[in-house]
Amino acid sequence: MTDYNAAQANGEAMPIDYVEAEARVQFFADVVGVEAPARLIGDDEAPARELLNFCIDTGASLDWIFLGDVRAMIRDSYKVAQGVRA
Repeated sequence: MTDYNAAQANGEAMPIDYVEAEARVQFFADVVGVEAPARLIGDDEAPARELLNFCIDTGASLDWIFLGDVRAMIRDSYKVAQGVRA
């Protein structure tokens, strides 16, 4: 069981490693050839608007960015391959 699944099963919040999250955003941006958002977290401590726009524009998953969980991106990619709108 992954740390993510164990935390979910116990009703715990997964700790977020913001250094890792920044690295994942930069990696995604580099792979798709766009600029990464400058901020991940807004002044209200929620995901920054520029990060949300990045996800909308590129298909990046907030779950993957913040938790390293790729399941949402895998499901969406599968839906696209099957001709279903993600």
